[in-house]
Amino acid sequence: MSEHEHGAAHPPAEEDVLPSGQIYLVGVIALVVFFVGSVAAGVGMKAIQRQQNPEGPALVPHEGGQGKIGIVEQRLFEHSNMGPTWREAAHQRLDSFGWVDREKGIVHIPIDRAMDMVEKGAHP
Repeated sequence: MSEHEHGAAHPPAEEDVLPSGQIYLVGVIALVVFFVGSVAAGVGMKAIQRQQNPEGPALVPHEGGQGKIGIVEQRLFEHSNMGPTWREAAHQRLDSFGWVDREKGIVHIPIDRAMDMVEKGAHP
């Protein structure tokens, strides 16, 4: 058959070949550029740090070892006992009698007793 007999047939497809050597080369070049850029950034940051603070880092202030400086809590939460202390005080108040406002005659009673009274229909 001649070319004229095929009419508008498509030419044969090319073989799928990936240029793996070129892909590896681009990857290696990218890694080298990244590494060189990282080193350059680190060196530049150190140079700026020396320029900004030639005497080195500032000394730790004498308040540094204290648990609280001003109103700022410095301790880690797991080393602070404020949560358990507050919770114990709240439980103690919920389980006790006491005055809320002595002049107005308002008292607080244990929470269990108050719930029993409300369940039985008592009103304040």
